Amino acid sequence: MEYKVTMPILSDTMDKGKLIKWYVKEGDRVKKGDKLCEVESDKATMDIESFVNGRVKKILVKEGEEVPVKSVIAVIESEESKQETKNEQEEIKETKEKSSKTNTDSSIDIDELINSIVNEPSKKVSGSASPAAKQKAKKLGIDIESLQKSGELPTPAHEKDIDEVIIKKYFSPKAAKLIKEYGLDFDIFELNRKIESDEVMKYIKTNNIPKITKLSPNQIAVIKTVQNAIKKPTFFVFEEVEITKKENIKLTAQIIKALATAMQKHPLTRSILKDNELLTYPTSNISVAVARDDGLFMCVIKNAEDKSLEEINEWLKEIKTKKLSIEDLSGSTFGISNLGMFNIKSFTALINDNDAGIAAFGALNNNKMEVSFTIDHRILNGVDAAKFINDFKEECKNV
Repeated sequence: MEYKVTMPILSDTMDKGKLIKWYVKEGDRVKKGDKLCEVESDKATMDIESFVNGRVKKILVKEGEEVPVKSVIAVIESEESKQETKNEQEEIKETKEKSSKTNTDSSIDIDELINSIVNEPSKKVSGSASPAAKQKAKKLGIDIESLQKSGELPTPAHEKDIDEVIIKKYFSPKAAKLIKEYGLDFDIFELNRKIESDEVMKYIKTNNIPKITKLSPNQIAVIKTVQNAIKKPTFFVFEEVEITKKENIKLTAQIIKALATAMQKHPLTRSILKDNELLTYPTSNISVAVARDDGLFMCVIKNAEDKSLEEINEWLKEIKTKKLSIEDLSGSTFGISNLGMFNIKSFTALINDNDAGIAAFGALNNNKMEVSFTIDHRILNGVDAAKFINDFKEECKNV
């Protein structure tokens, strides 16, 4: 039996996944639990494991390729199905042989006919390549076979591989870079000489062509989060809190600790809505806006009420550089964003995913800072929010 390995759904906002790396190749034997590949969602990376014993029959998605969720990315043939498949193939072969023998006088050998057409001396293009690649190569005088022998073209070659050869042959490195960045069709230029970047840029400016920048999975996730946040019925509360910065402890760590403690007194801040039900969790799990080299992420610190300031401080350091997993980005019920470190006095923030609310912190000035709360009105009403915020303010004084 064949088992299909599909691109998993790793988050609520994920509709596509990227294949980062294969740990196996076609023909490899795998056991249940063996790692097959690493995939990237709109937020994090995850290893996919085999769920059967068998052999990798087909790998359908290349490394670096993006496909929709639930797409088949590989096929595994279980060990148990091999003998069955072999017997089926023998039966089919026997049936075909009988059919071929019966019809040998009245049928046309289609394979022979196609082969004779393809191998006509006047139309043949040497080398292993797709029909589209051969057509383009013939039009532009590209010798596929020679380039494959020299290693300049893969075997088999596809149309995009021919494009790469043409760009390399007729465009300078800077010009080639512009061609790719602006998504230009290279045959708009006369391909009879080396074309420099100034000629390409002149064409770009004359025709007002925009540069194409592909959004990262995280940028796409942020867009979806913003769109979802706008749909929520929210209200705002603006306050000023007193807090004294501790030596060798990040201010954000103190905020997390104060918020986590206050959340323990207010169950609704530990709740999310799902399928017309209110799910209330026992722990304070807080999503924290973290600016990393690879983008802005809402990283989740779990059980924050049980952690010391030093432990939270260490978590903030580690989360800046560690490889993020789904666990690092899910499971929160309330969030914080701190732009005070950039000397921003005050701002409002959008609620992350299913959180009940988010607190946005401005710059600390004389042990005081302005905070705005964005609250999901479906989960907390005004009185609920006011009681929670008052308790949070008291915790800030003591943290």
